[in-house]
Amino acid sequence: MYKTVVAESPKNPELADNLKWHYDITKVQLPFLMLAGTGQFDAETVIPLVKMNEMYDSLNSVSIKAMARRKDTEHGYMLYSSDGYVTAWLMWQLQGDEEAAKAFVGDDAELLHNELYQDQRIDMEETE
Repeated sequence: MYKTVVAESPKNPELADNLKWHYDITKVQLPFLMLAGTGQFDAETVIPLVKMNEMYDSLNSVSIKAMARRKDTEHGYMLYSSDGYVTAWLMWQLQGDEEAAKAFVGDDAELLHNELYQDQRIDMEETE
């Protein structure tokens, strides 16, 4: 039914539990893109980098995954600030668009070299 996941400023598990929004990210088995901002609210409350890395690392059964934090961007602006990467991810994952895949695939993946972002990580098994 689902082919991929995009999480923008996902709540870290402790915050989600406190809000009674329980979830288990380890059950995800789909290609996963996680984006957040480095603004104070995201960085300190919603998804601090250490929690973002823990969540990313817990995606053990996901063969295609990427994460990045947009510099100087507050939680409420991530929806608008990261739309290019969300669109590219969905075009690649849902339509097989190889041009869009270049944002994430290979040593020259555009996301890895975008100076508006930091803490970028991309992991994937070989694609056909």
